[in-house]
Amino acid sequence: MKNTMKKSFLICLSLIVMSQLKAQQIPLYSNYFFTPYIYNPALSGSLGTTEATLVHRRMWSGLQGSPETSALAINGAMGKQRIGWSGYIYSDKTDILSRVGMYASYAYHVQLSAKNVLSFGLGAGYVNQSIDLASVNVGNRLDPVLFISPNDRGSFDLNFGMNLKIDQFNIGVAMPQVLGSSVKYSENYGGEVFFNLIRHYIGTAQYDLHVQGNRMVLSPFVQIRAADNVPFQFDAGAMFSMKKYGFVGASWRNDYAVTTNIGYYLTPQLTLGYAHDFSLNTYASQLGTSNEFMLSWSFGENSKMERLENEIKKLKENDRRKMEQYEEMLEERLEEMEDEIKVEEAARKAGEEAAKETLEQYLKDNPNIGQGGGGGTTVPSAPSEGQTSASDQTSAGTTPAGSGTTAAAEASLPTNTKPGTRGFYVVAGVYSGEANAVRMVENIAKQGMEAGFFRDSASGFYYVYLRQFGDYKSAKQAKSNGLNGTYKGQLWIKIIN
Repeated sequence: MKNTMKKSFLICLSLIVMSQLKAQQIPLYSNYFFTPYIYNPALSGSLGTTEATLVHRRMWSGLQGSPETSALAINGAMGKQRIGWSGYIYSDKTDILSRVGMYASYAYHVQLSAKNVLSFGLGAGYVNQSIDLASVNVGNRLDPVLFISPNDRGSFDLNFGMNLKIDQFNIGVAMPQVLGSSVKYSENYGGEVFFNLIRHYIGTAQYDLHVQGNRMVLSPFVQIRAADNVPFQFDAGAMFSMKKYGFVGASWRNDYAVTTNIGYYLTPQLTLGYAHDFSLNTYASQLGTSNEFMLSWSFGENSKMERLENEIKKLKENDRRKMEQYEEMLEERLEEMEDEIKVEEAARKAGEEAAKETLEQYLKDNPNIGQGGGGGTTVPSAPSEGQTSASDQTSAGTTPAGSGTTAAAEASLPTNTKPGTRGFYVVAGVYSGEANAVRMVENIAKQGMEAGFFRDSASGFYYVYLRQFGDYKSAKQAKSNGLNGTYKGQLWIKIIN
C-alpha cells in the first residue's frame, strides 16, 4: 500500500510540476485586453495613463481543487510618455499546488512619427512554487514522501517584449519566462526532481476602429500563445467600448471556450468588468462554470487627463450655448428689422394716400392757385391747424403753385428749423423706433449733409428729413432733383399742417 501511494504521489508530482507538463504555466485571463502589459512589458504605460487593476478568476467551479487566480496590476507612464512602467503580483492555486509571482517592468517608447510608435519592454520578477503536503490524502501520514524540506522553491525570472503601433494598429511579440530556469525540488525519490519555468512565446495584433470620434471604439484582436512541447493556443475576438457607459466583447479560444465580456464605468475613474467562459470541450457539463471579475481604478496622471477632458467638454458646451444664444438674438433682430421694414412700407403707402387726399383738398379749397396775374399768388405756408398729418410723393404733372408764382419760400436746413413745425418736409426715411432714425441721421451726416428727425404725433412714426419748405412746389422740386443731385436715395414729401 505504501509503495502504491508513493508511486501515485510521484506520478502526480511529475505531471504537475516537471518540465514535461503539457500545459501553459503562466496564468490565463479573460480580461487581458485591459491589462496587456501583464504578458508584454513593452505595453507598460502605452496609453499615457496611470491605473490599478484587481482581477479574480475561478475556473471550473464544479471541480474540487479547481484553478483560482487573483492578481493586482498597476501601470503608468512618465517622461512625456516616453517611459512606461508596471508592476504585477499574482497568486495562482490549483489544488495542492500554489504559485506566487511578482514582476516589475520597464518600457521605452520611440516616437517614429506623429502616429507611429515602437516600444521595447523588459520585466524582472520572482516566482515561488509550493506544494501543500498537509492536504495530501494518504493512508500513512508518516510516509517519507510527505517530508520535503522546505516544501517550496523559487526562481528569478525575466520577461521581454516588443510592440509596433502604426496609427490605430498594434502588433506585438513577447517572451515570458525568458530564462527557462530550473529549480531542484528534491533528491528523496531516487533521483533529482526539478521545477522548470518554461519559456513562452506570445504574439498579439489589435486594430482600434473609432466610431463618432472617440466616443465609441471597436477593437478586433487576436492572440497566439505557444511554449516548448506545448500545443499553441489561439484567441480571436472583439471589444466594443462606449466612452460614457462601458464595454462589451466576445472571443473564442481554440479547444477551450467562448468568452463573453461586459463592463460598466461606475465613474470616470472606476470600471467594473466581468467575463464568463462557456466551455466547448467534452467535459464542459462536469467542469462547471468559469468566471472572472475585474475592478480598475484610474488615478494620478489619468485623473488629471480626465479632468482636462472634462474642462474641455465644459468649454465646448459653453461655446455651444453662447452660439445658440447669439443665433437666437440674431434671429430676433432680423424679425424686428423685417417688422420695421413692413411698418415703414405701410407708413409710406399710407402717407402717399393721405398726401393725395390732402393735396386734392388743398387745391379744391384754393381754386385760384395757378391762375396767374398781377403780382401772382403764392401757396400759403401751410394749411390750417387740425388737418391730418400726411406724406406726399406726387406725380410730375401735379403743380400746387401756378406758373405765375413770383418766388418760392427758401429751403430751411434742419439746424434752422424746429422739427415737426408746420411745413413741407423732404423726407429720406421713416421708422417705428427712434434709435433707427438716429442711426440714419448719423449716416447722412457722415456723407457731409445735414439731417434731422421728428416724431409725428398722429402716426407715432419717426421721420428723417433733409429740408423744410414753406410751399409745396419748392419741396416737390427739391425732391425731384434730389436736392440738386446731392442725395441719391429715395425721397418723398411729408406735410405737417
